[in-house]
Amino acid sequence: MPQKEVTLVNSTHQNTSISTDFNPQQEEEFVNKLIKSYLYLNSPLKRYLDIFGATIGLIFLFPLFLLACLLVTVIDKVPFLFKQERYGYNGQTFTMYKLRTLKVIEKRDMVDHTRIQKKPQYSTTRTGKFWRISSIDEIIQFWLVLKGDMSLIGHRPIPVYYLPHLHKIENYNQAKVDEYLRCISLYKPGMSSLSSVNGRGDLSMQEKFSYDFYYAQNASFSLDLKLLILTIFAVITGKGAK
Repeated sequence: MPQKEVTLVNSTHQNTSISTDFNPQQEEEFVNKLIKSYLYLNSPLKRYLDIFGATIGLIFLFPLFLLACLLVTVIDKVPFLFKQERYGYNGQTFTMYKLRTLKVIEKRDMVDHTRIQKKPQYSTTRTGKFWRISSIDEIIQFWLVLKGDMSLIGHRPIPVYYLPHLHKIENYNQAKVDEYLRCISLYKPGMSSLSSVNGRGDLSMQEKFSYDFYYAQNASFSLDLKLLILTIFAVITGKGAK
């Protein structure tokens, strides 16, 4: 089966090529679907949805986040905010914020491909497990959505220091990693994602990549609405949260 390359131009006018295997009969359908998805991912409609959803989220949930910050300070006696550089839109890094939930902050020298293959069970602070299961630790990211660094729905952003290790995970190589990074650079990282509602922390890195590829090729307003509803149920059940 021949390999084709579809080239798209992102907002910085850089060419981004995505290699895909398909037969000639599937080519036109695939290209049309990919272009339609790309146009939605960078459309005013998606941005309006982000602004509306993030505003509602901050109005109703930010007071809860402030209470959580107070409890982390008083009970856990650690700084209440955690920040980390993540891989974002157009391949640019951005600073992602969360409520501090871990006893020990993961450092670059603590990571190898075996650790990132599947999300480990972290050692949390006294209150940290609850914040992580309930996703209260991520409420601050509504502000990042308003700021434009993130979207309500996208791909979950990868820590920058994971990048040198991705090619070593099972069934991957540098070419596959480069293709994945080119793909996710076309759209903003999200507070939630297709993988977030299909297993979350129980998924392997390869499974998350597959969901991100699928979303990039099938993104639409209706899919985003569906994923937002499923995200609410995932947060309520706490399934896959670690």
